[in-house]
Amino acid sequence: MADYARQSQHHHAVRQLAERICAGLASKDYLSEILAVYYFVLAKSRYMNDPRQVELVRAPWHVVSEILAGNRPSLDCDDMVTLIAALLLAIGREVRIVTLAFRSMFFAGKRQYQHVVLQVREPRTGVWILLDPVAAEESEQMVQRVQAAKVWPVA
Repeated sequence: MADYARQSQHHHAVRQLAERICAGLASKDYLSEILAVYYFVLAKSRYMNDPRQVELVRAPWHVVSEILAGNRPSLDCDDMVTLIAALLLAIGREVRIVTLAFRSMFFAGKRQYQHVVLQVREPRTGVWILLDPVAAEESEQMVQRVQAAKVWPVA
């Protein structure tokens, strides 16, 4: 996911879409840019689970191409987080991916995570903002159920 986000920030279509999303905002209104990208992805995609027993992650530049073609792609949490991360990286934001566990499950000694969210650092305040495109307005309730989390910086 982090690799896809890092690679996608350099794709012209990703930067083009990020610029289009933020076009009506005041210069250096970083919080509005972050929220505009987040709500754009919520509005222009729909949630759909991966196939059973398969973990798919779609490259953001492919998803952006679908959106620019007028389609509404079906994405799961890791696809949405990777897309938002790429768009935010393309406009200079610092992001990190966070995997979350709601149950204490282990396989071969490794914790199993059930969900992924994004954190983005607001540059003026330095505050990390949690973006969960699946829980959306129910993010606060979701966070209360978290038993473990792992942060993955996207440099």
